[in-house]
Amino acid sequence: MRAFALALSGGGILGAAHLGALQYLEEQGVRAAAVAGTSAGGLAAGLYALGVPMAQVIDQGKRVAKHPWRYFHPNMSGLLHDVIPALGPPADALITSTAFVQALLDLKPDARTTDDWIIPALVTAVDVVSLQPVAFTNRPDARPRRGHWEVASGEPLTTALAATMAMPGVFSAPRRGRQVLVDGGTADTLPIDWAFALYPSCVVAIDVAVSGTVLPERVGITEVLSRAERYATKTLSTLRAGPEPHILVTPDTAGTPFMGFSHFDHLVQAGRRAMAEAWPAIRSL
Repeated sequence: MRAFALALSGGGILGAAHLGALQYLEEQGVRAAAVAGTSAGGLAAGLYALGVPMAQVIDQGKRVAKHPWRYFHPNMSGLLHDVIPALGPPADALITSTAFVQALLDLKPDARTTDDWIIPALVTAVDVVSLQPVAFTNRPDARPRRGHWEVASGEPLTTALAATMAMPGVFSAPRRGRQVLVDGGTADTLPIDWAFALYPSCVVAIDVAVSGTVLPERVGITEVLSRAERYATKTLSTLRAGPEPHILVTPDTAGTPFMGFSHFDHLVQAGRRAMAEAWPAIRSL
């Protein structure tokens, strides 16, 4: 089989489908030659590139899904400071993700920076100060065919993973010098061009984002924010779409609410089913 690169989309909790899809590939004895990811796909890409078996990632995901309040903390003090500025710095988001990111990296405790990735890998973010997209990678010479990106290598994994998942207004935005970093989906939710830049071959692109008009029963502020961003990022991704050869894998993730942790197992299985359906095309490479 000719080697291929992976591109993993954003999608919040829907990113659990990435884990099932990647686990299916592992069970076929196949690993990608390179991986690029955004947001939830950036988290999966970061762990995949460290060589963490997907079974371990899924087990950790189940622990998070069972007790999400242990990993995601409301930024109550910052929100209060927004109302009374004299008390301290304002909130940059509703929820802090530090404990969640650390729990993921505990799966590979000796890994510190993006240089510890064992295959060419990249996760995306956006600096809202300079309005410049940022690519965290272990291949500083890589460049996509389109767009002007800052390429950052040798950076702490805690920064890279927290940045790529920092959905604006929802999850805390990490700092890097004078930069304030948010979700890479703000620039492009499915980084096929970056996957191709890392390994110029056919790209297997997994898009877990929901399309259509299916809504969960309850629609709160995080659901409104996430769907508004999803519209913008999918539109940008369409505009940025290029000629890179790719196989698109689209797990059925419809009907999952933004914080739908109870759907975790269902999403993992949806990813497995979608990859099983795409497997004949991937084998044909």
